[in-house]
Parts: sequence; C-alpha cells; structure tokens
Amino acid sequence: MPRFLFCGLLCFLLLTSAIRAQDRVNGARKEATALAVGGDVIRVDGRLDDEPWRRASAITEFVQKEPIERAMPTERMEVRFAYDATGLYVGARMFSRDPKAIQAPLGRRDEVETQSENIIVSLDTFLDRRTAYSFGVSASGVRLDRFHPQDDETTFDMGFDPVWEVKTNIDEQGWTAEFWIPFFQLRFNEQATQACGLNVRRFTPTSASL
Repeated sequence: MPRFLFCGLLCFLLLTSAIRAQDRVNGARKEATALAVGGDVIRVDGRLDDEPWRRASAITEFVQKEPIERAMPTERMEVRFAYDATGLYVGARMFSRDPKAIQAPLGRRDEVETQSENIIVSLDTFLDRRTAYSFGVSASGVRLDRFHPQDDETTFDMGFDPVWEVKTNIDEQGWTAEFWIPFFQLRFNEQATQACGLNVRRFTPTSASL
C-alpha cells in the first residue's frame, strides 16, 4: 500500500506595511514577516535566485499531518513570502534526501494530488475560518487551483481558474516552486489592515508500506 506523507503549517497572514505569518503553539506565537519587494524584481522562473529571496525570512517549523500527526517531517521545507503592489509571491524549497526519487509525472490541471509530489498554499482572505483560495503545483509544474466554500478540505470548486503564475525546478537539493498570485484575483474585506488565514501543505507520495 502506498504511504502518503503530508506536512504543513496553519497560521495567519497579515497584510500591512509588511505581511506576517503567525501561529500559536503551546502558547508561543510563531511569526514570519514577508518582504516588501519595492523596486526589486522577482522573475517567476522557479529558481529562487532573485535577490529578494535571500533577504526574505523563511517559515521552517512544519509538522506532519499524515501518517503521524504532529510528528517532525521526514524532509525539510522552507517557504518565504514577498509582495509588491501587484500581488503575493511565494518561494518554496522542498528538500529531498534523494532528488532522483522525486515523483514528478505530468498530468492534467487540478489532478495532481495523489500522482506526484506537490505543494499547496491556501489563503483564507476573509479570516472566517470557513473559506479559502488554494494555489498548488506539482514538482513537474502542473498547476492546481480551487476555492473552498466551507470548512472542509475535501469540498471545493474546481471551476475556480484564476490568472496566476507558478514555475518549478528540480535540482540536487530537491525541488523549488515560485508563485505569483495577483491581488485582483482574491477578495478581501474592506479594512485598513488586511489579515487572512494561511495554510501550507506539502504532499509526498512514497512506495514504502505502512
């Protein structure tokens, strides 16, 4: 039987003069601040070699969802956030002890979750803990996007097909993904400080038995 490894992080994303992601675990708040790009340019090519990524803080404290809930991940991951006037950038590094074993077959859009390694970034822009926009990509670059109309990760609208960009790259350390999600594709409450929920999930299929 195939074994599926999930790891992720639930937190908040705060859009002010800086974007912050934060989480409370055992009373201690974790916080990561996204970088304001300003005049710098991030080319969405999947390589994470643009100068802003070297200055952006990384979220690294992920935990397993399956097969052992809250256990330490078997592989490391680093996720960074940046933004400019046009949208939100996500730079993710998925480390792999054996990059040659990364499962990255091609597939149809929105149909990659159980076929290949992938990462999904979900944004609860209304901070209602019920709805979310999800943007994902497989290691081979197949895109996934959907809207969750209720608090159930298995219920979603696959007809949500926004305009956004993502590229991936497999290298000697594992693989990387670089997102650009334009703000005009998302809906927010009208308020001075924009706060939204955030979830990041990495999925790794393996051939090992349970």
